[in-house]
Amino acid sequence: MKIDIPQDMQEIFEEFLVEAGEIIDSLDQDLINLENSPDDEELINRIFRGMHTLKGGAGFLNLTTIVELAHRMEDIFNKVRSGELKIDSEKLDILFEGLDKLKEALDMVRDSGEIPDPEDIDDILKKLDSILEGNETSSSQDASNSTESKENPDNKGSEGSGKKMKFKEDVPEALRKLIEKYPDKDLAGLLEEIILMPPEERPMEIIPVIEKLIEEGKEIKDLVEEEKEEKKEPPPPPPQPVSKKEPDKKPEPVKPPVPVKPPKEKKKTSDVIRIDVERIENLMNLVGEIVLDRNRIMRLISQLEREIKSETIEALNETVISMDRTVSDLQAAVMKLRMQPIKKIFSKFPRIVRDLSKKLGKKVNLIIEGEDTELDKSIIDKLEDPLIHLVRNSLDHGIETPEERVMMGKPETGTIKLFAYHEGDHIIIGISDDGRGIDVEKVKQKAIEKGLITPDQAKQMTEKDAYSIILMPGFSTNDQVTELSGRGVGMDVVASVIYSLRGTIEIESEEGKGTTILLKLPLTVAIIRTLIIGVNNQIFSIPLHAIIEIVKYDKEKVKNVGRFKSLVLRDEVLPLFSLNELLGVEESGEKNFIVVVKVGEKYIAVSVDKLYGEEEIVIKSMGALLEDIPGIAGATIAGDGKVILILDINSLLNDVKKDLIGVI
Repeated sequence: MKIDIPQDMQEIFEEFLVEAGEIIDSLDQDLINLENSPDDEELINRIFRGMHTLKGGAGFLNLTTIVELAHRMEDIFNKVRSGELKIDSEKLDILFEGLDKLKEALDMVRDSGEIPDPEDIDDILKKLDSILEGNETSSSQDASNSTESKENPDNKGSEGSGKKMKFKEDVPEALRKLIEKYPDKDLAGLLEEIILMPPEERPMEIIPVIEKLIEEGKEIKDLVEEEKEEKKEPPPPPPQPVSKKEPDKKPEPVKPPVPVKPPKEKKKTSDVIRIDVERIENLMNLVGEIVLDRNRIMRLISQLEREIKSETIEALNETVISMDRTVSDLQAAVMKLRMQPIKKIFSKFPRIVRDLSKKLGKKVNLIIEGEDTELDKSIIDKLEDPLIHLVRNSLDHGIETPEERVMMGKPETGTIKLFAYHEGDHIIIGISDDGRGIDVEKVKQKAIEKGLITPDQAKQMTEKDAYSIILMPGFSTNDQVTELSGRGVGMDVVASVIYSLRGTIEIESEEGKGTTILLKLPLTVAIIRTLIIGVNNQIFSIPLHAIIEIVKYDKEKVKNVGRFKSLVLRDEVLPLFSLNELLGVEESGEKNFIVVVKVGEKYIAVSVDKLYGEEEIVIKSMGALLEDIPGIAGATIAGDGKVILILDINSLLNDVKKDLIGVI
């Protein structure tokens, strides 16, 4: 069903979509917490207010389907907070389903400018209505309280007021119910609530009554009589014990009380402003251009100093050094604007774990740590799917059923831990579980069956090599295809996303004890430090985070192992490749340096002709035609104005990584 938002309402509409998304994310977390704390009044009231706000905003924009859903869920929590209804796991399943429908409706509004047709939400409305109709509470005391409330509706009071309310006889029943539902609203506010209700549920008969009361200047307090609580006399003080009379003392003069000045009310100011992401991206691009210009100026000044000796050049150099510091500070400040807490992703996992554990018949406790750790928004946006897959893997492959865990001497409730922390200019994100761990022999056998490795390779493999098989395309240990796994896709997709972000994956496991997967990612992908290298008179750059060390090329330390060259470095044997060979360009003669890089769990040596030093660069997109070239992560403009390609070492070595397993 198409919606029509007038042009002058577009800004309000955009703000509603942002706010509604935040409300739904918050409600998702609150419903999870409600399952653990079903009697938390503050939590229940917060959920009620969230639904009410969502309904109000949608009603203002005439998004009828969203209004219907939010209104029904609001009614449920109104009954919960009044004590007429108790929330259990089954009811929460329906409420989560309703929340998912709200998410779908909002996504539909945002993406296509349409809302679901009324018949599309009939099923979920019926389920929500079944909760509203089955409002008996479990305990006899709650039932008696509910009966008393129905027999004497005048006894209901405003939320947290502690006062009983008694309506005057001429107040219509529909108006009483409305006041009870929204105790903090005035008459005008009640009128707004009626307008926001679905058409078939509006008590139209009381609209004239409320309008008349407003015209007469009446207020809610004029419709109810407050019964003042009887003041209890304080108990008489206990009799003082009789003691010997002491000599009279002069009474101390009583000091007059110091008047206390009421605190000055602080003006409420908003500390947060919403900025369109596109504006931040534009600002980041401009800062990137400044960084490039700075690099060029620094190089030109360096040349001038070598060619001309003068005080003017020295003064200019000092100015450029000062500008360099300012640009660095500006760059850091803009990068901060792009940083977001990883809580944005982590907060979705309690719901995911709850739903999947119920589906799999497993008991799981999810522990989340480091959710305030900040990361570049562009990285966060790409991490959600990989993390969901890793958590699903832990649930499906790692955590055992309660029966299996008890037989193994473990507690029947398994534990999955999701954590994040900073390590230098990187962030570490980890997923660990106390499940069955990785069966290395089973992994090898499956890889042989699928033709991913040979039996000879399997015999020579270390545990680390076996773990790397898990990241290969087409690998799965599940014999049957299920909703969660067995299709042979997943971990290789996770790996490709992490590698595209210039990150690494480390797997640690102990059979019978559990598995930990660590993702190491740069804090930002926009501006990075690289090593500028040269082969065959062409210049390239390698991101510094991938480089372990650089050594001089020594022929005596280069050996042949099978069909591969290798480098003997401090009693370790590393596979050695020429960068010319990897790039498919002609060999240029003598190699002068070897760059040792880390690819996944392996250290690999790459020989190059020249080193030009380090440089901070801005990554530029290659454009639609060139963006999928294997081995190229992007391009940048050097200080001398030349275009330099940024190498993706992991992608360059993709074709040979499989052959390296078990060889070196």
